[in-house]
Formats: sequence, C-alpha cells, structure tokens
Amino acid sequence: MRIDEMFQELSHAREEVRPSKYWIELNKKNVEQLEKEGYENFKRTIVQNYFTWTAGARDPMIRSQYMYLREKLNAPNLIAVSSYTLLTGLRRGMRWRQDLNYSLLSRLLWSYVLDIDTTGQAMTLVEPLEGNPIAVNYNGKLISQDLGNSFLEYQAIMDSGISTNPITTVMELGAGYGRTGYVFLKLNPHIRYIIADIPPALYVAERYLSGQFPDRSIFKFRPFIKYSDIAEEFERSQIAFLLPHQIEMLPDKSIDLFINISSLHEMLPVQVNHYINQVNRLTQGYFYMKQWKKWFNAADQVEITEASYPVPDNWVKLFWRECRVQTLFFESLFSI
Repeated sequence: MRIDEMFQELSHAREEVRPSKYWIELNKKNVEQLEKEGYENFKRTIVQNYFTWTAGARDPMIRSQYMYLREKLNAPNLIAVSSYTLLTGLRRGMRWRQDLNYSLLSRLLWSYVLDIDTTGQAMTLVEPLEGNPIAVNYNGKLISQDLGNSFLEYQAIMDSGISTNPITTVMELGAGYGRTGYVFLKLNPHIRYIIADIPPALYVAERYLSGQFPDRSIFKFRPFIKYSDIAEEFERSQIAFLLPHQIEMLPDKSIDLFINISSLHEMLPVQVNHYINQVNRLTQGYFYMKQWKKWFNAADQVEITEASYPVPDNWVKLFWRECRVQTLFFESLFSI
C-alpha cells in the first residue's frame, strides 16, 4: 500500500523528524479508521482527530467558540441560525447532542465568516463532497467547520498586508488532509502549494488535493536521495507532497510563505527547534503559525506554551495575537 511506502521511507529519517509518541499513538487510530471506514469516509472519521470539534458544549474548546460567536454575531443572526438548526432534526447518523453541537457551531462560524469577509471570496467556497462530509447546509450551500476555519486562517495571512508582495510558493508543514491548502488553491489558482507531513495524513492530502485539482501538475510523494534527482519535475509542479525530512534537501530561500497550523505544539522541543531552523533556512518571505496557547502532551510528558517557540533574531513580528473564534489558540505572522 502507498501508506506503507510512506511509513517505510519515514523510518529512515533522523530522530528530530520522526513522530513523537503522541503522533505514533494518534496515527495508529487514524490508520485503523482508514482501514475500517475507507478513504471515502475520512471526513467522518480521521477529520475529527485533526481540527473538527463534535464534542458537547461543556468542552472548553466548544464553549470558548460559542462565547466568541455569541458576542460577535447580532441577535437576528443568532436566532435565525439557532432556530433553523433546531428545526432541521437528525439526519447525519450522529447522537442528538453531538449533531446539534456540530451543526450549530458550523453554521454560526460560517455566519461570522460571511459577516467579516469584505472581499466576497468566502461566498465562492463550498465544502467538497469527497470524503463524505457531515451534511451541514447554510443558505443552500454545503459548509463545514474546516472550511470556515481555513478561510479565517487564509484571511489572517492575506489581509495582513503581505498580499501586496508576490506569494507564489507556499509550504505547509502538518497540513492534515489539506483543508487550508484547498482554500489557498481555490482562491489563488496561481499559487504553488507544497505539503510536508507524515502518513497517513500525507496519503490522504495527496489523494484529496489531487482529486480536487485534477488540472494541476502534481508532484506525488516518492523517496529520493538528493534534490537534483527530482528538481526538474518538482519545480514544474503546482502541488507537491513530501515527508518532513525531505524538506531538508530543498534549496535555501525557496519558499515565499511557510505555514504551520496546530502541530508544532504536539512535538518535542528538539523537533520544534529543528523545524523553526528549517523555516528560517527555506523561507524568503513570511511564516504563519497557529497553535494552542498551552498544550500538555501526556504521551511524551511535555508542555508547550506560547513562550516555547524559539523565534530567530532576524524575524520581524507582524502580529502575535489571540485567534478569532478559537480563542484558546494564538496566531502569529513573521516577516523573514
């Protein structure tokens, strides 16, 4: 299997880029879900292990999002979305409370996204059917939490002023199934997007984005010894997929925008340092990250906080702030 080929190549990587105990345990669950439910249903299985919340309203992450959205949305919107959600009933094979929380949070989030989007770009986005997403509609359009959060991340980056400079090559470390990449590629067809991740996420992202953008030239994962072996094809590609240790072979200053969302905090300190060094080496432009303000990794017995990230002296901070909606996270953008 292709996933096995990825795991086999990853086993040759140095310790700094091998998964932490946390990710070894989570990957076992992800692989089991893929084997049992299939790729065809990944938006109902492994997506909930990445960045989608279906827990009850007492969960701190869910509660903080509700509190933010209740404060920011006007009363008519809140009433309309809540009433519609209560009246639609159960149609998604989920428990009632789980269904209600997922559907209500998704619609409130999307209402907020449309309120703050002055460009009209969000209106052009629709959750793809690939992966069998949980069916939540807003004004007749299929939406999801991932679609809303990915647009907020995209907007945080592009509305910060960097859009005045050419961003042609983007790299994302730890992209999950490619939710943020999907938004970037939809809204900026000229952008070249490179994903570096571990399996099975790399397998799912490769299959998903290849299916969503069949007209783009794709550099699919493969083992290689040195960059010159793949340089010609890699540089022609519009979407590329690599294992994390393979980025060490890419040329210096070849990335305009480097992104990491909700994965650096799940690493060991030595791994965080390694990837910050790689970001610094590879990037000639900007680095955006979004992480938990505080995260305790029980599997590895490590706590990562906002103070845990070693920011190089040559980075210029454009912002470091609490995230919108997901207020237990912070986001930051640097010029390199």
